[in-house]
Amino acid sequence: VLVVVGHTFFSNILPPFAKTHTPVGPAAIGIIFLVNTSFIVIAQIPAVRVVARMRRTHAFALTSALFAVSLLAVLPATLIHSALAATSLLVGVAIVFALGEIAHILVLGPLVADMAPAHLLGRYLSLYSLTFTLSLAIGPAIGGLLLKTAPDAMWWGGAVAAVLDGTVLRRLGDRIPDPLHEAPSRLASAPEAA
Repeated sequence: VLVVVGHTFFSNILPPFAKTHTPVGPAAIGIIFLVNTSFIVIAQIPAVRVVARMRRTHAFALTSALFAVSLLAVLPATLIHSALAATSLLVGVAIVFALGEIAHILVLGPLVADMAPAHLLGRYLSLYSLTFTLSLAIGPAIGGLLLKTAPDAMWWGGAVAAVLDGTVLRRLGDRIPDPLHEAPSRLASAPEAA
């Protein structure tokens, strides 16, 4: 769900939506994506330190919140008549999306690797990669249909889906393998073994 409403809606649905429903032109859309990608490249290394200190369920909840906020933040751009102001707003949206993308990727990849039995690690990682490929097929199909019939509802629906997904992931709690959760329990059991 987070791959579709986060990564795919931003990369595949935002450009045609912005071109059709905002004063933002193709060059500005290119700048928005340049800022998003540059921010990911620059912020990813420092973000590793921050996300490494978070429980995985908290990181997923943060990702969901960032995606929901950024999806809803697209809508005010339709009310702005200045191309510069709309572009500035969408650049801010791109940065918030980038933060969500970073947190999502930094948690999801290691989670898949931790969940996989050693002899099935390759298959688990292949399936993980396939989720992004499937989202590239499903996301534009859903988004394209909604873009044609109810463009604002798409952003609201994506935000609701992100919040629901984050809530479910947050409630999974101890069912999600988490090094931060396991480390204290190992330390607590160490003195008993001695």
